[in-house]
Amino acid sequence: MEWLYWLYWLLVILFFGYSFYLLHIPLPHDISDRSKLAVAEFLLRLSNEYLGDLIENVFGPSVRNKVTRFVMGVGFLIPMSPPKGIKRRRVRIQGVSCITYQVEESKNDGLLIFIHGGGWCVGEARYYDGIMYQLCQRIGCHGVSIDYRLAPEHPFPAGLNDCYAVVSELCENGIPDLAFNKKKVLISGDSAGGNLAAVVCQRLHREDKNVLRGQILIYPVTHVFNFTSPSYQEYWKSYAGTALLNPKHMARWVLLYLGLDASKVNIKKVMNSQHVLPQLAEQKQNSQWLYHLNERKQEKKTDYELAEQFMKLGTNPDVSPMFGETKGLPPALVLTAGYDVLKDEGIQYANKLKKSGVDTEWRHYPRAFHGLFNMPNSKDRVEMMQAVVDFANTLL
Repeated sequence: MEWLYWLYWLLVILFFGYSFYLLHIPLPHDISDRSKLAVAEFLLRLSNEYLGDLIENVFGPSVRNKVTRFVMGVGFLIPMSPPKGIKRRRVRIQGVSCITYQVEESKNDGLLIFIHGGGWCVGEARYYDGIMYQLCQRIGCHGVSIDYRLAPEHPFPAGLNDCYAVVSELCENGIPDLAFNKKKVLISGDSAGGNLAAVVCQRLHREDKNVLRGQILIYPVTHVFNFTSPSYQEYWKSYAGTALLNPKHMARWVLLYLGLDASKVNIKKVMNSQHVLPQLAEQKQNSQWLYHLNERKQEKKTDYELAEQFMKLGTNPDVSPMFGETKGLPPALVLTAGYDVLKDEGIQYANKLKKSGVDTEWRHYPRAFHGLFNMPNSKDRVEMMQAVVDFANTLL
């Protein structure tokens, strides 16, 4: 009966091979790590996109978000042990769970704070252990990663308040068993974590607490408007339907973060930028980065009720740092990726920082995609990591 065993596995292989053929969506030919990404993207699409859409249709966006958390967590079921020379421990700072990374033979007495991404709704600090091990080793400083509260269970400003409380406590009082110079603290984050890092910088500056040495923003969210910008349009042209960060993900997470109804109808309206009041795009100070909103098709009319909610929440600098005062902020490194719906707003924020006199370094990676900073054994990721290390070394 051995032939039945081999027939079974042949049928399994044929089934999955044919499924891959039917569901395959080609990625851009020049995208970074294309072969590895094709497999990862396909598996993520099966588990998070197709299954997620089904669950959202039945149980709603909040349950779907829990599924996304589960899918993300599968890859981190086996924890990564710290390398020799780094002591990792879980602590609470101002009541917020954090992870500290203590370098036994530190090259300097600085501190790197990291805020993880995930659309304010998914992700954990421990998912970035590998990144923190590398950064702390190569920079030669201690590190702290923040496990802030997530939406929709804890909508804005809960997560932001957690990050602000931790950063303030570290800069003002430090913590036991982690000696560092409180005047040599860098803040960093990716995606939504980049948004929170930028906002914390602005909030500290507004309160005349200029305690941060620098800020590192990795493909950050800088505002919650203009889902019809060129970088969003590039998604529909080059990699539509893939499991990479897409307009639907962003629209859903923004609504959940702000405590608004993340219904399918509202998600679609946000994707069409119907959540933006026309006069917001017409204002002179916003015209350079909201310029495409005036080109919306007439049939995509503004939903004034939803737009009023976004006008109140979204123009708050604590949500959208593009609306905040940037003059006098600490030096910044802004990294952007070519295949990323957030590309335009990252570039726009870097330009805003430069125009206000902030010492700003902008690095763009045309082949990179959103999330590349978490991709192991990637050439572009190595270059991004090196940029962060070099920037940190000039300040610490």
